[in-house]
Amino acid sequence: MSYLQLRTERLVVDAVDRRIPQKPSVWDGVVSIVTNPDLLVLTAICIIGLLFSLVVTLAVPGFAEMTETLQQLL
Repeated sequence: MSYLQLRTERLVVDAVDRRIPQKPSVWDGVVSIVTNPDLLVLTAICIIGLLFSLVVTLAVPGFAEMTETLQQLL
């Protein structure tokens, strides 16, 4: 008569295993927001617009008076 040998195994869960849902930290949320491609493009467009406005303001003499006149008309 042969005896059936049962082998018991323990499941060792590694905390780094990405298959197990983990609660994201605040830092993970900040990194995901900052690295969003849409945000990066929008930020680049806003910076370009700000620099263009600054260059036009400094390059065109009397630009402030022209904008005041336009604001009074609107």
